[in-house]
Amino acid sequence: MNLSSTRLALALVLPFAVVLLAPSSATGQISADRPGFGDGPGTVAPGTVQAELGAAAANDDFGTNAELGQLLLRYGVADFLELRGGVGSFALDAPDTEYTGTSVGGKLRLAQSSLSALSVVSTWALPTGTGAFENERVSQTLALAFNGALGEGLGLSANAGTSVPYGGDADPSYLFIPTLSFGVTDRVGAYVGYAGFYTTGLNRNYVEAGLTLLSGPNTQLDVNTGLQVDENRGAFFAGLGLAHRF
Repeated sequence: MNLSSTRLALALVLPFAVVLLAPSSATGQISADRPGFGDGPGTVAPGTVQAELGAAAANDDFGTNAELGQLLLRYGVADFLELRGGVGSFALDAPDTEYTGTSVGGKLRLAQSSLSALSVVSTWALPTGTGAFENERVSQTLALAFNGALGEGLGLSANAGTSVPYGGDADPSYLFIPTLSFGVTDRVGAYVGYAGFYTTGLNRNYVEAGLTLLSGPNTQLDVNTGLQVDENRGAFFAGLGLAHRF
């Protein structure tokens, strides 16, 4: 069902109303795992907490729905290791409001050079969702995250992995997310990419693009948009987000 224009606008604008002013123990560019479906290989600096949040809306033949929250908390344990916790989102599909559930995990850097980096990301989705997101079992997603330089300001990243539910007889699913990124200016970055999620049932395929803006030493804003293009659903989506370290 359609959301009212006021409710949808609030859902998209709210992340930019969050003002975080605490000092940071890290310097330089922010390595955020948003926007986009994939995760980068970069880890948060030791002793640093990084919060990433946002909102998105999608429109298809059945109407418009939105998601508000997308909160991911990242903490740097060591130079090569971070812990992660996903607080989840509220899915708004009037007249219903559902919760997407929480997750915990970590990212471990396996290798790094001046031109490339490789990490493994492990995420456990906990059975805390409601409505369409309700699940009685824990599932784990294990993926490799790679990034390599192709030239000045140009890079190629990719995620490849699998999601496995614990218990029951559900089959594993697989993911492949290649992304081409490039620097527009010192403060603005852009990317285009594909995200595929494959199962024994209906696969999900997305094409997406986005921009990031380093608005301050510790704050980065983002905007992204894309299409779901598969036999399961055809939809247009757009989102806004914020990443801040402190």
